[in-house]
Parts: sequence; structure tokens; C-alpha cells
Amino acid sequence: MKIDNTRIDKLREYLCKVIVSITKNKNSKINADMLSKNVNNYSLDKIPTASVTERWITGVEKHRDVYSFRSRKEYSTNEINNLQNIGFFEIFEKTINSNNKKGILPNINGIESIECLNCGAMQKADTNTAIFDIQIQIIYREEA
Repeated sequence: MKIDNTRIDKLREYLCKVIVSITKNKNSKINADMLSKNVNNYSLDKIPTASVTERWITGVEKHRDVYSFRSRKEYSTNEINNLQNIGFFEIFEKTINSNNKKGILPNINGIESIECLNCGAMQKADTNTAIFDIQIQIIYREEA
């Protein structure tokens, strides 16, 4: 089964470029529905939502996909480390929003926009790591 022309794969490619621009780490990878125990890894997980948001009599439909973008980061009592974790997601959100305004979008047919639906926040922590999460939405058009 080929996945190289799917929305999630195109979004993953786009987000990898965003991560590299923030972290300068060219080895960053994004998994799908899988976050490993290693720090500084990412997962893109589709959230089940109603896809069709508008139907027009012309046969065009406006759709949305919502994803959870998660990352496991180092976590400790070190204040600077924890500020860096939140800072990553603050920069990530600003980059996505800025790119959207400039028309820099994932290479998805019919895409109109990409946006962060919330700020990145810690969801779960253990002794040495924490999982951070931010929701992303893409809006695109398709022929019915």
C-alpha cells in the first residue's frame, strides 16, 4: 500500500520541515500513532472528527482533518529545561500560524489552511520525561 500521496504523509513532511527550522536537528522524525520512550521524538495522531464541514451545490465539499501532534521531552525540576519545552511549542505554533498567513502550506490537494487549535501543553509526566501535545487542523476542498 502506498502512503506517499496521503494527507497524513504530506502533513508529516511539512511538519518535519517546521521542526528542523526550530531545532536545527535534521534527523527529526515523526511517527504516526506511536510515541516512543526516547526524548525528542514526535507522533502525528489523527483525531476522529466529522470530516465534511460544508457541502455546496456545485459538488465541492470543504473538509477538515484534526491531528494531535505529540512529543516526548526531557522533564525534571530544572526550570530552564521545562521552559524550553513550552518554548518549543510556542515557537511551533507561531511558525504554523505565520506559514499559514504566508500561504506556506503542506503539499495537499485543495488545502486552504493549517492552524494550531490550542497551545502546546504537557499532558503526562513521569520521572524523566513528559509528553506534550498540540492539536492541528487542516482545511481542504474536495469534489464530492
